[in-house]
Amino acid sequence: METLLLTLNLHTYQQHPRHCPFDTMHQHETEVHIIAEAIARLGIDIACFQEVGEYLHDPIVHPYGESPSNMAFRICNRLRSWGHWYHIHQDWSHIGFQRWREGTAILSRHPMRHNYSDYVSFDRRKDNHMSRNVTVSCIDVPWFGLLHIANVHLGWADQGFFEQYDKLCELIRSRRHFGVRGDLIVGDFNAPAGEHAYDHVVRNAEYVDQYCELHPHCFFQPSHRGQIDGWMDSTPKRIDYVFKRNGDPMQVKTMDVIFNGRFYPVVSDHFGYLARFQMF
Repeated sequence: METLLLTLNLHTYQQHPRHCPFDTMHQHETEVHIIAEAIARLGIDIACFQEVGEYLHDPIVHPYGESPSNMAFRICNRLRSWGHWYHIHQDWSHIGFQRWREGTAILSRHPMRHNYSDYVSFDRRKDNHMSRNVTVSCIDVPWFGLLHIANVHLGWADQGFFEQYDKLCELIRSRRHFGVRGDLIVGDFNAPAGEHAYDHVVRNAEYVDQYCELHPHCFFQPSHRGQIDGWMDSTPKRIDYVFKRNGDPMQVKTMDVIFNGRFYPVVSDHFGYLARFQMF
């Protein structure tokens, strides 16, 4: 049994920023189509999105995210219109770029159990861009059981990363009584490979960097192109990851960079990662 997982930072509608938010959303029809087409054609089972934009002045619906302006929901609806049914779970952290609710979303072909979201930052204010909310779900993978996914967009090393990561681990541990068989932490960590924040994740070997597992010679290969928000004064770095809990009965078989201009067009200021796992 194999499971195909995608992680991608969507860049909160900033690929084609316009003064009018509805014009911005129209300009992003291309990105919505490309991402949905990749998910459908490749048969991706689980997609984790960060920096999911939703227009600030749209009503907040319950469950959160089922708004026409929500980019993850637009991708999900495009898939459904093509006959590919995906479940979706998402929440938002803070206001990004003055006009967007910015959050994380998980899409799954398989049933989603025990969906939850919570802040891992001390600050929970919606008007503070350093507030960090994570989405978590137990994916009921056929012939395997519950695969726990934590989809994250964490702060920088000097702006709360260490406390946020430790609180995230507490949250994950609190959910293991559900009978989880596999555990992945996925997303934009803002923790460059080889630096102190990255070492904080891998130091006790509880979680293993899956890209490094397969491509140790590409350890420092960047997961974005050029200077991006938060990293304007540095060279490109690898800050997006898939971490697997050590010893879980699953093994990464392939992990490729996607949406990089070679394997599907660029759709964001980040590249994506596509990981194929063998489930035991």
